[in-house]
Amino acid sequence: MAGFLKVILVAILTVACIIVFFNMAFFFPFYLEVIQTAFHVSQIISTDNYLATDTYDDILGELKGKPIFSENGPEVRIEAKHESGKNAIEAGGPFDVNTYYYPLDDEDNKPYVQMGNLVTITVSAVYPFRMQMFGEQISTGAMDLPVSFTMTTVTTRHYKDLEYDFGPDAYEYEYEYEYEEN
Repeated sequence: MAGFLKVILVAILTVACIIVFFNMAFFFPFYLEVIQTAFHVSQIISTDNYLATDTYDDILGELKGKPIFSENGPEVRIEAKHESGKNAIEAGGPFDVNTYYYPLDDEDNKPYVQMGNLVTITVSAVYPFRMQMFGEQISTGAMDLPVSFTMTTVTTRHYKDLEYDFGPDAYEYEYEYEYEEN
């Protein structure tokens, strides 16, 4: 009887290992999509110094529409913060879509910053561990794996309506030449 129970236990553990292996085989493309999305968002933010609302909605909608991401749609998030803690995603506020213009006197409401600042991008999602036994889908919330990928980018666009610090020695050029006589 003990031998029979050992065989059943080994069979159950083998099936569990196979199921975990197949879940991990699907996890790597899932995580690579999170990384690719973070890189894509960082490229947009580095050229514009912020992420427009329309672009944010398009990227997030496309990500939530993918097969594994669609199962935990509300858990998929894209965050972008300037090094000062200000949100780098346009909030829609005073921005006029027709003129592409922010008021000059209101720098705090502008989602963009001057070139050279750091922006941290985080894309997070939840990977659902699930298995199918006897034709029924078995999934528990305790087995879901939250994953995120964070990267930092440098803004590259110079905005004329924002102050720019050229540094203390920006206009002082001192050249030292060493001239050797032969």
